Amino acid sequence: MRKLIKKLMLSACSLCLLVACTEEPSPQQPESSNTSGDVRQQLDMYQNLAWHVVSLLQSQSTPTQISDSVTTLIGSSKQLFVNLKEQLPECEESLNVMAQIAMIKQQHIEIENGGSQEELPKLPEFSAPSCYHAQKLLLNPLAVYTLTQQADLAQSDYQHAKLKMIDSFARIKQIEMIAAE
Repeated sequence: MRKLIKKLMLSACSLCLLVACTEEPSPQQPESSNTSGDVRQQLDMYQNLAWHVVSLLQSQSTPTQISDSVTTLIGSSKQLFVNLKEQLPECEESLNVMAQIAMIKQQHIEIENGGSQEELPKLPEFSAPSCYHAQKLLLNPLAVYTLTQQADLAQSDYQHAKLKMIDSFARIKQIEMIAAE
């Protein structure tokens, strides 16, 4: 039963990613008021992917399975950071760097040391609490990814990674509250 649920969750996440990847905005389109709807949808997708990572951590899946899910989460968050700029204008510099880091990190993970590593840009100091919450949406999955690169994961590693991902849910709620103001 548990394996069936895992397969269903993985299928649902894959389907969400496929649908999200096929929708490309045209570069000539001006920014519309639909960005808040896009942000909401992207936050929902981020949350669903994060829940999938948490379920893998709870079932103590292999580091490779967890790493693959976290890689998907990191890659999908790039557009979220770009779209959050309208909701969090005070964080524009930070969100630009975060989108760049997400793209570089995903490319590096996909290459798996097959090419030269680009140095990741430094995140600027956050200028508002909302910037801190947004940064955690990138830093928490990166911390979990780093943990999964260990040869053996101890029980405490799974617990620590799970807490990092659960912290991301709190950050989503904080961003939603700030954006609603």
